[in-house]
Amino acid sequence: MPVPFVVTPATREVEMRGELLSAMKLSRLLCSSPEGEEEKETATAAPALSELADPREDQAPSSQISTESTVQRCLLVPDNERTRPHRLSATQRQQRREYQAYESRVYNLTLDINELRQQIQQLMECRDLYITRMLLNGERFEADVLQLVWNFLDGLHSGAFDLTPSARGFFNSRSHISQRDPGASGGVHQCVLQQGRSPFSNRTFVIKSIRVLAMVDNTTPGEAAREIRWVCGNGGGCVVEVLANVTGRITRDTLVALFPHIVSDEALASRMIGQQITFSSRLLLYFDSERRLTQQVAQADMVAALNALQLGQPSDFALLADVDDRNGD
Repeated sequence: MPVPFVVTPATREVEMRGELLSAMKLSRLLCSSPEGEEEKETATAAPALSELADPREDQAPSSQISTESTVQRCLLVPDNERTRPHRLSATQRQQRREYQAYESRVYNLTLDINELRQQIQQLMECRDLYITRMLLNGERFEADVLQLVWNFLDGLHSGAFDLTPSARGFFNSRSHISQRDPGASGGVHQCVLQQGRSPFSNRTFVIKSIRVLAMVDNTTPGEAAREIRWVCGNGGGCVVEVLANVTGRITRDTLVALFPHIVSDEALASRMIGQQITFSSRLLLYFDSERRLTQQVAQADMVAALNALQLGQPSDFALLADVDDRNGD
C-alpha cells in the first residue's frame, strides 16, 4: 500500500530553495560563455542539489521552525506600501531648515510669553496683597487712634476732670514733645483743662461724636494732605475731630483759662463768676504715623455762649466780644 505524501512547512521550504537554486543556475548559464566553467558550476551545484533532493533529511530540526516566522519571511510587501528613499532638493532642504528655525523661534517666543504672563499674574497678586495690607493697616491705625482719643478724653467723658498721675503719664507717652506743655498747647488743655484741673465747677462734658476727619500718607495728593503732612510729618498721619458740649459754672480759673484779659477788671469778673455757661466745642487732634499726638486745636462757639449770659450791662458783652475778636484775628 503506497504511503501518502504529506506536505510539511519544511518540505515547502526545501522546494522553494530548490526553485531559487534553479533560477540562479539558469542565470549563470546565460551569463557564462566557456564550457569548462559550466562543468565546474554543475559539479559545484550538484552536491547542493543532492542535499536538497531528499525532503526527509533534517526533518526533525526543521519542524521546530515556527509556521508564523516562515510565513512572515515569505510574504511580499505590496508596491503601494513600500517605503522608498526620497531625496529632497536643495530648495526643499533650505525651506525645511527655515521652517525649523521659524518653529524654534515661535516656540521660544511662546515660552517667553507664558513666562511674562506668569510674572504679570504674580505682580497683580502682589499688588492686591499690598493694597489689602494697606487697607488693613489703615483700619488698625484708625482704630488705634480712636482708642487713644477715648483714653485722652476719658476723664472728661466720665466727669472726673482732674488727670490722675497715670493718665498724665499715658498722655505724655503718646504725645509729641511739643504737646506736653499744657500752657503752650493751645488745644484741649486751654479749652477744658488748665494745668490738669478743670476751670469749671458743677461741670458736664458731653461728647457728641468722634470721627477720623482725614488720613493721609506720603503719596496722598492735594493741598489739604500737604498741610496735614506739614503738621504730622512727611510720613503722613490723620486728623481726628471731636464734637462736644461743655457746661459749667464760671469760676476765677475759668476766667484765667478762657478770658485772661478781664481778670484785672474786678467788677466784670465779679458779675461773671457764678454764671452758668454752655458752649459747643470742636477739637482737632493731629496724630503722626507713629500714633503720637503732634498738635491739638480747640474751637468753641464763645459768642453764642457769652450772648446767653446775664451780665446786666450790654457793654460787658461788647467788651468780651471785641477782645475775643481781636484775639481771634
